[in-house]
Amino acid sequence: MVTVTEDADHADRAVRLLGSERHREVADAYTLAAYGTFAGSERFGRTLTDDRTSAGDGLRYLLLAGVCLRLAGDQAGARNRALQGVLVATDYRRRVDGIDAAACHEWVGHLRALVDDEEASDAYDRALAGYEAANPADPAGATTRPLLQAGTDLLTQLSRPDDAAWDDIHGDGSSALTRRVRFARARLPEYVAAREREGHLHAPRGSTEYSNDGYRCPECGASDINHVADTVLCLRCDAATKRV
Repeated sequence: MVTVTEDADHADRAVRLLGSERHREVADAYTLAAYGTFAGSERFGRTLTDDRTSAGDGLRYLLLAGVCLRLAGDQAGARNRALQGVLVATDYRRRVDGIDAAACHEWVGHLRALVDDEEASDAYDRALAGYEAANPADPAGATTRPLLQAGTDLLTQLSRPDDAAWDDIHGDGSSALTRRVRFARARLPEYVAAREREGHLHAPRGSTEYSNDGYRCPECGASDINHVADTVLCLRCDAATKRV
């Protein structure tokens, strides 16, 4: 059951909880982050229809909540989060066109792929067709649009510790939009399966430092740190780490 906490920045709270592997609690925090983002009450201060829409971030949080529910063994809960996201992406697509409409199809593909839905492939096909029809002069630049940037952020977090970078996802940029769809179609299910095997979802990368002798992870002893979610986490196991 989702409960309200005093920490209003639910996305940051979810990240800070990842090291604990309390997957259901993390899922609840990401779910609240999604709902708050759709309502414009998270730190973004934007709503679905703003020029700098927060819709992609809300969809990302729902999908991450679904991943955490899979880690908790709650497949039905994961499917519920995915289908909530599908409804939002489908509804939002009615308000946009061109690249953003194709991005909504891409999000439907991601969300359906989370729960091994056979309709994911059709959604990805529609995203490919939409990007090809839009044919922007600067495909690489288009990846910075909010709906697409949120998708990139999703893939880079799910890929950890493999850490897929922007050019892994988009290539040299000349066919960035179509390549990202093919990359996600091939890799997103693999990433989710890997996180499930490991029983752990890593925090997103923030500002990182390697071999910082001023810090030591209390769990694994590493001195590589990740400044993210207004705290310092171990880059290796995501436990909260402190100065020594």
